[in-house]
Amino acid sequence: MPKAVEAIISGGDKLIFTDEERKDWIIESAKVLGPQNIARRIISSIVTVLWMLLTIIAAGMILGEHEQIGAFADLYTKVSLVFSGIMAFYFGTHLARATNGKK
Repeated sequence: MPKAVEAIISGGDKLIFTDEERKDWIIESAKVLGPQNIARRIISSIVTVLWMLLTIIAAGMILGEHEQIGAFADLYTKVSLVFSGIMAFYFGTHLARATNGKK
């Protein structure tokens, strides 16, 4: 068999995992990606606390009929968009994993 054909077959074989290889790959991936999960939790916690603080301030400004509520509402809208994106990224991965696991 020519070397080019052997190289193609070998490359194709490396793309298909056996059950044993797949388990090993998942274990190694978990070791490498573990610190990222911790960082994601910390970032999502910080962003959530800040968003909650802004929500409480906004409620106070609305109840107190503060004159700067319009400017604060603009800031709150922008922060909420970022907050939504971060939460979608954080919880979206978990949702995707759960959905793929059920198939």
